[in-house]
Amino acid sequence: MKKSRIIVIIIVVMLVVASGIGVLIKVKFMGTGKPTVVRIESPQRSQLIEFVSAPGEIEPKTKVEISAKVSARIVALPYDEGDVVTCGDPNANPPIPASVLVQLDSKDLETRLTSAEAGRAAQVAQAEVEKARIASQRANLAGLESSLKQSERDLERQKGLLATKDIAQATFDQSQAKFDELKSQYEAAKHTLQSAELNLVVLQHNLEVADAGIAQAREALSNTTITSPIDGVVTRLEAEVGEMVIMGTMNNPGTVIMEVADLATMLLVAQVDEADVGKLAVGQRATVHVQAFPDEEFKGVVDSIALTHRMSTTATKYFRTEILLEGDVQKLYSGLTAHVDIETLKHENVLNVPSQAVLGRPVDDLPLEIRDKSANVDKGKTFATVVYLYNDGKAKVTPVKTAQSNLTHTIIESGITEQDKIVVGPYKVLESIKHDQLIQDEREAKAKTKGAGAEADKEAASDANDRGRS
Repeated sequence: MKKSRIIVIIIVVMLVVASGIGVLIKVKFMGTGKPTVVRIESPQRSQLIEFVSAPGEIEPKTKVEISAKVSARIVALPYDEGDVVTCGDPNANPPIPASVLVQLDSKDLETRLTSAEAGRAAQVAQAEVEKARIASQRANLAGLESSLKQSERDLERQKGLLATKDIAQATFDQSQAKFDELKSQYEAAKHTLQSAELNLVVLQHNLEVADAGIAQAREALSNTTITSPIDGVVTRLEAEVGEMVIMGTMNNPGTVIMEVADLATMLLVAQVDEADVGKLAVGQRATVHVQAFPDEEFKGVVDSIALTHRMSTTATKYFRTEILLEGDVQKLYSGLTAHVDIETLKHENVLNVPSQAVLGRPVDDLPLEIRDKSANVDKGKTFATVVYLYNDGKAKVTPVKTAQSNLTHTIIESGITEQDKIVVGPYKVLESIKHDQLIQDEREAKAKTKGAGAEADKEAASDANDRGRS
């Protein structure tokens, strides 16, 4: 009896263990029986637009930094930040004067102009003196020439008399000496006149130098009054009355006093990565999102693309791309951070699905019948591009062939049709979803939950009525 009882216990234990193993196997291979809730959509045939995205800043299309051309002290700044200024219109009736932005101290430059004008007057007087001297020297030269000719005639007569022995040799020698002396005086006077005439030419060139100095002094004096070069708004004021401004040099920038910008035309200056710049072209449409206005979109068009790269703060190459904004841009401020999506290519009437529904799976993990029969599986590659179809409550892995994509959707060239239903989310489910896994559309799950809740409420109400009657 004791042995029979032990045998019965052993058989019972074995049955329990076998039952547990069967349950574990069922749980492992068949799942819990409760389907995973997923989001299901059908592929759509529509337009797909490729984008290039880039960060950027809002800037005026036209802006001018106002600097001084002379070093002087600021004595007046008539306009503050935000004030409207104009470059004027001399052809208007009446003429509109330009706005005076900066007035600099002009005393030193006025003195310099007065000195230059006085120097020129002295040069003019010196030239007149030289002209009078030249006239005197010409008259003296003319007298010497006349005396020289008379002396030459006397010498010729003396030669004839000497030949006939009518005069002594000493008398002839005196006439010869007088002639030689007058000839030397004539030659000296002639060279002195030429020197004076050349000196007059020098004085005339000095007058030209003096005129240039006066023009330069007047120009410098005029630069003490700085007017607006454009119609716009004072967007930045960097100096105060009483400060000293300096001119820029080759190695040192000048003092920037203020900035004037035309806020009627605004740009987004985008930093396009070098990998994307080849897709851009002038005239492409763009959508701009400004952080300061999160509920608005600004439209624009590509206005220019830089021909050479720049380096960002993170030491990466980018190309400066200007997007000319359209519409109401008066509310935008210079320097606002923004983000742009530039339309680079349009695909019409193409089948596309949400990009997160397109997954990569190891080719070796695909079911054998799918791996062998699907034309969209390249066995020479490690991974295959797939989506998961919703078929009879199960997920069916389906290889597909993809084409271009944008930020949200991917074009499907083959593998599925518009009539199919595919799993598009949630992303956590897509990461771990398996072939033949039980799934349920979230809409159906929500409808069942509402139905179960309504049934429970109905039963609760019925029980309450029963208790009330008893």
